[in-house]
Amino acid sequence: MHPSTCEDYLEAVLTVTTGTGRPATAEEIAGALETDPDTAGTALSALVRDGYLVRTPEGGIDLTETGRERAATVARKHRVLQCFLTEMLGIDGAAASREACTLEHEISDETIDRLSSYIDCPRPRHPGRRRCGRSTTTLLDFSEGDTVRVTVLAQPGCNRRLLDLGILPGEMVTIRRKLPNQGMVVRAKGCDIAISPEIAASIFVEKSG
Repeated sequence: MHPSTCEDYLEAVLTVTTGTGRPATAEEIAGALETDPDTAGTALSALVRDGYLVRTPEGGIDLTETGRERAATVARKHRVLQCFLTEMLGIDGAAASREACTLEHEISDETIDRLSSYIDCPRPRHPGRRRCGRSTTTLLDFSEGDTVRVTVLAQPGCNRRLLDLGILPGEMVTIRRKLPNQGMVVRAKGCDIAISPEIAASIFVEKSG
């Protein structure tokens, strides 16, 4: 199996299983990769033989420790690349994600570390200014239960944890609970995340749908 195909499948399993507390099904993985179940089944069997995946007694698919490490590495590359392409180059979130899918397999760990450091120390910005036709509303402007799409991180370096958790331009976020101090708990990629009001004010979003 080509290394990029291997990484695509491992990343898909990681994405499907994150926050669910259960293994993935072959159908879910095929759907995530937009491929037919027979092709997915053949690839998954090969990854089981190679020690990256394991089948559960119930027939589910889960990552081994080796598979999880490799999947986490490629997922981080994807997040850093997508954030760089959207925040620094102004590329649309969906297009940036597609580009990141292509680039993540060839880019070195050292380059990713340098890009991440660059993102972590951005040039001064003007959060209140409308950028590239995007919304100027932040998470603070929405209510519990609202689902929004992230458009801009006004200060992406102020909390690298957001990048690690997948809160980056183009991603969907649901406001689960607003806290008395104006902080909030949001759900992104199946995980609940508590963020401060300062961080919430730096995340520019638009209403989904």
